[in-house]
Amino acid sequence: MSDSEEIPSGVKQSPGRALQRTAPGVFGARELPTQHSSTALATGDVVGGRFEVQRYLGASGGGISYLCLDKSNSEEVVIKVLAMPPPAKPKFDEMYEEVRLASSISHKNLTAILGMGRTPSGEAFVAMEFVKGATLSSLISKRREEGGVISLRDTFTVIAHIANALDAVHEKRTAHYVLTPYNVYLDRRGVIRVGNLAFGKLAADMLFEQGEGPYVDSIYVAPEVAENPEVANDSADLYSLGMLTAEMLSPKGLPADRDEAKVQVVSVLSTYPPKLTQLVMKALGEDLAGRPRSAGAYRDALKQICEAEGIQLTGPPLTGGLPVEPAVQDATSESDIFDIPELAGLGAEPSDAANERYLVQKGGLDYGPFSPEMVLEQLHKDEIDEFSLVLDRVTQKRIALGEMERFKAEVQRYIPVREERRRIEAQQRAEFERKVKKGGVFGLVVSIIAGLATLGTMAVLYALQPDPVPLPMDRAFAQLDYKFMPPPKDFQTLAVDTNLLNSLFNPQASEEEIQKALKGRATKRKRPARTGAKRPTRAEDGTEAQTLDLAADGGSDHILTDQDVNDVILANFGALRSCVIKEIQSDPRFKGVTVQFFIRPTGTTGGVKIKEAAFRDRPVADCLTSRFRSMTFPEHGGLNRGVEFPLLVQ
Repeated sequence: MSDSEEIPSGVKQSPGRALQRTAPGVFGARELPTQHSSTALATGDVVGGRFEVQRYLGASGGGISYLCLDKSNSEEVVIKVLAMPPPAKPKFDEMYEEVRLASSISHKNLTAILGMGRTPSGEAFVAMEFVKGATLSSLISKRREEGGVISLRDTFTVIAHIANALDAVHEKRTAHYVLTPYNVYLDRRGVIRVGNLAFGKLAADMLFEQGEGPYVDSIYVAPEVAENPEVANDSADLYSLGMLTAEMLSPKGLPADRDEAKVQVVSVLSTYPPKLTQLVMKALGEDLAGRPRSAGAYRDALKQICEAEGIQLTGPPLTGGLPVEPAVQDATSESDIFDIPELAGLGAEPSDAANERYLVQKGGLDYGPFSPEMVLEQLHKDEIDEFSLVLDRVTQKRIALGEMERFKAEVQRYIPVREERRRIEAQQRAEFERKVKKGGVFGLVVSIIAGLATLGTMAVLYALQPDPVPLPMDRAFAQLDYKFMPPPKDFQTLAVDTNLLNSLFNPQASEEEIQKALKGRATKRKRPARTGAKRPTRAEDGTEAQTLDLAADGGSDHILTDQDVNDVILANFGALRSCVIKEIQSDPRFKGVTVQFFIRPTGTTGGVKIKEAAFRDRPVADCLTSRFRSMTFPEHGGLNRGVEFPLLVQ
């Protein structure tokens, strides 16, 4: 476990490239793990009877990590608390056996697993060795930022050390399962360390049991692990080795999508020997049995490819290369005949200025995290004061800013300065208000004088205006060739054939039965042709726009009969039937409604509405209203005719 970064656990990667300096979805040491409040520990807490919490390190979907002091030997360790309710004893015992097996594996390239226990509140945690160094992800990112790429020699060296560790793990009939660039470390002695053994598997199983796809968006984790970690085997680690190889050799990084990444691997490796592409694609194969038979076999095949290219794999790191010990020793060399150069910034402790450990409460909400300088900057801007509550995420204590030892002296020095500034600002504000009031009185007097002058001028102009000459109303409307017709006051209920309506709107009726019912009624009279009738315009929301029918009449002496109205309505039975059937399907008790409307002399309709108030807000009302508004009846002479049509359906 590194002092700076965490592994991802069941969280979505950011779009774009798969690799970032820190794992996507992971909360680093500068962020508050609010979603893990149930597993939060405070500085000074003791877990497992021997691990004293020093500070919070980070969190992910799988759990939350703390740097602790092992009181039995005064060494720094890391404990990771699983983000799950306290497990029952059978489940805890099962997890314990997984951790016990991992702790029995000892290898120089593995981060040691120290054990497993419960927190005071019952959550399960895993204790592991604390590694001071850098993650493989940060090393790759740094090299890309410099405009370079990890060399094939360094790639082999890192992969070979990882493969050595995996061989030791696989000998115990277990596997890592969730190997990523975020849990491979380079310590300060130049040794590659593989971390999160056992914990990654426990986190994956936990997320799977909760219905989440563990590591589903991590391209480095084999697809069978993301689908169901319970059925995966050690070949999943070979998949991870292949993807790590391609990532290290990629100048720009692989895509975050697993399928796209596999396609990109071929392009990335196109500038390398074809056998390298074949080896990596074999490791990434969907057929588990077709992958390399072991991590050692993958390492040896990669070694042969490098040697065939004339790459020197022995000796100290090359200038500009990774400061990692070689994976191949020649017959005369010893591991201590050269020094591993320091990589700038490798495992450096964060400075106090960069230690953004404080959360400032404003309006009941926490903001941050902030460094000490950022907190004081807010104080000097009067965004906060000495009474503002501040949370120190290291000590987990929330107290007033003026009472915190880190800020007390600076706050005391600032208060007199602030009060003097406020006194001066108050004097300036009072002087400004006095001037405004004085200017306001003068402005009011000027405004009154100007207003009186304006009123006097308007009175004189009004007195000098000639008397208006009235225009006779008969002359005003003499040129209009139309008249306004108000909606009718009386509405006539049409006589309908209830048996016919029941047949037409029976949801069980077939098309053949409907046509038979229509043929059985009296032959329709021929519908008069329209002569200039217009449909009412429609507003954008589907309601009838408030427009006027300006025709004096329909241009016809025809008398509109009940038969004419029935003919037009029944000619539109198909559209009406769709409205009714939908309502019956929604409410089988629906018996029908009465549609009220009037017919203008031009044949268009107006005032369409449903009489029954209970149905006016139902979909059937909107549907029927729309259908009746679109109907066009024969033109007729006279006034608007009011009609009520009882639409009885059953």
